[in-house]
Amino acid sequence: MASVRPAAAAPRSRTAPAAAPTPYAPARHPGNPGRWNRDSVLESLRQWAVETGRPPRRQDWTGERPQDARQAQRKWMREHPRWPSSSCVAAHFGTWSKALQAASLPARCLTFEDSVSERVDAAWRLAADGHTLRAIAQELGVSVSSVNNYLRAHACPDCGGPVTSPRASRCRTCTANEPTTPSAWSRESVRRAISEWQTENGQPPRYHEWTPSRATPGRWEADSPRWPSAAVVCDLYADHADPWNAALADAGAQVRFRRWSDDAIRASLAGFWARTARPPVAADLLDEAWQGPTGPTIKRRYGSIERAWDVLGPVPAAPGMHATTSCPEL
Repeated sequence: MASVRPAAAAPRSRTAPAAAPTPYAPARHPGNPGRWNRDSVLESLRQWAVETGRPPRRQDWTGERPQDARQAQRKWMREHPRWPSSSCVAAHFGTWSKALQAASLPARCLTFEDSVSERVDAAWRLAADGHTLRAIAQELGVSVSSVNNYLRAHACPDCGGPVTSPRASRCRTCTANEPTTPSAWSRESVRRAISEWQTENGQPPRYHEWTPSRATPGRWEADSPRWPSAAVVCDLYADHADPWNAALADAGAQVRFRRWSDDAIRASLAGFWARTARPPVAADLLDEAWQGPTGPTIKRRYGSIERAWDVLGPVPAAPGMHATTSCPEL
């Protein structure tokens, strides 16, 4: 009888109530600041292979889904921070396989021309045609266990894509920026982290610097789990209109710029109109009397000050008004 793949679930509405995620448990050890570099990561990979008889897998070095942890992952969590996290390894080497190769340990090539969704669809088609698991694995260039996971994949509740890990509730795309090491943060520990970052880097952290990224990892990823994420900081200061800058101010750090909302920009444009009876042009953004966002902010958000006025201005610009008063854009 031919296999029929279950229909993918419809993507979850942003307004629909979401199931409560599995809560993180606080790590027993916070780790030593600045401990990990490429050499120490490689040494840890080799030492793990000596102690366990095989190289670690990526999921072995995470705190994800601790209730379903297998023996290797339980070892990592039990001995943390003796071993770096998988996100720390990726920050130094780009991918898990590259790190294993640099440590002269066996590594499978996990780079594919097609997407996970395409491989899952192909596995279902081949299974429906009566191919064995081993034949499907050879056709797709993956292991038999991967084929098993493809055939058992369920739909991600967030995006509807395939979830191929039997221990995951959502796909890797939807969880790409979530931390892999559990940590508990308070306002006090966030203030301390901001102060330490400023001491070591000469300036307070920027929002994007504390936003996890596997595509372009930086200092935050390399030191994980030393620093909180920007999302965690903003959650702790959610009772403020501007949570990120409220955290910086609470830590005694300099707030270098204002985070402009559309309402705040609209108010600044209305104020300019009330003072001058005309829409602003690019040259006005360089004037000391300008009370709105900077030129780069306007250009990044709207493309030009003229476009910002069209979208948010208190009154429509008269035909030709900007054309006669405009100057080269910043």
